[in-house]
Amino acid sequence: MRAIPAFVARAAAMLALSLAAPLAGAGGPLAIRDNGQPYVWSTAAPIGYRTDNGPISASVSEASAQARVASMFAVWQGVPTSNIAFTRIGFISATGAFSDGDVSTAAEYTAVVNDCSAGNQSPIIYDVDGSLLVDLGFDETGVIGFAGPCAANATQFLSGRVVMNGLFQDGAAAPVQDLSATGFDAALIHEIGHFVGLGHSQINVNCLSPCGADDLAGLPTMFPFLVHDSQGQLAPDDIAWISRLYPQTSGGTTFANTHGTITGIVFFADGESHAQLVNVIARQVDTGGNQDRRIAASVVSGFKFRVFHGNPINDPGGDSAGTEAPGDIGLFEIPVPAGNYTLSVESIDEEFEDGSSVGADIRIPMPGTAPAPVGPITVVPGSVVPGNNITLIGTPPRFDQFEGP
Repeated sequence: MRAIPAFVARAAAMLALSLAAPLAGAGGPLAIRDNGQPYVWSTAAPIGYRTDNGPISASVSEASAQARVASMFAVWQGVPTSNIAFTRIGFISATGAFSDGDVSTAAEYTAVVNDCSAGNQSPIIYDVDGSLLVDLGFDETGVIGFAGPCAANATQFLSGRVVMNGLFQDGAAAPVQDLSATGFDAALIHEIGHFVGLGHSQINVNCLSPCGADDLAGLPTMFPFLVHDSQGQLAPDDIAWISRLYPQTSGGTTFANTHGTITGIVFFADGESHAQLVNVIARQVDTGGNQDRRIAASVVSGFKFRVFHGNPINDPGGDSAGTEAPGDIGLFEIPVPAGNYTLSVESIDEEFEDGSSVGADIRIPMPGTAPAPVGPITVVPGSVVPGNNITLIGTPPRFDQFEGP
């Protein structure tokens, strides 16, 4: 993750993956299986993680680090409509070249991540002075941290890891200016979102420049860039997606009795061909309190479909996962709190590429022009509201409509 430069979590998350199937690009879930279902952790027991036996930085001790990490996992665990939970099970286990308790070199990192890739442990690694990131080939002055799954079986994540750059909390003005403690913690909360299987979300992209309180209230923690300390508090999009992946099904506050889902397809102008990698945002209808800016959720069209499937120019050659069902190419599904919504579409921002990507590791501008918002759409708890299709305006005609039989 980077501050206003970007969170680099998504690309870095793939460096050491040893998954049964590769990740698919998705604006919503981070990883999609071949059947279109997201990879998730088992919630039969709390997800166990291990922490580095060393300080985060010259000014943040191991004891303080341990407490802060626990508090940031607690942000996700505290969502009442989700049943995900975490527990610290000790310090990072010795493995291979790592035996001194504190991951501080590339060789130690490799040993620990290899063990993570074997599904044996989920480490939270502190880089006290940025030197580990340098050893790994990163710019230590731009990367706050990175995270993601390490291993999975056919259906579930088995392990994951988070790496934190202590340069941003070392109390010194050089070589980088410290983040506030709140901002640094917000960055880690974002990384834990990747750890549990969430991708990036693009909502209120105008907050790349200074924006108002209502826009910040709707700005996701999983937005690709850290632009404000308030991202340490989960936005409605974060809450909806963590609850969709890990729904609370018992008690008074469940996902089913608080949320519903809006579905549809994004089409090119012909109204037949599906358009993938278009950002779709559901915004609550404003009734005078700027709800449209504060309460919103999003996903990228075709988030379930194998990115660039069958395209000889851009096809990633087997590095992508997801379904091969043609009906999923432009499909979107957006979990939202019950209420009335409109749908709008937009291009993924030009800055969101590579580690800051939304939907895929490269960005494809939305073709044509966005139509007027669709809606209002009424969502009641537990409902799925289908058929909210969006047709782009002014896209070029397709070749096959001119072809004979």
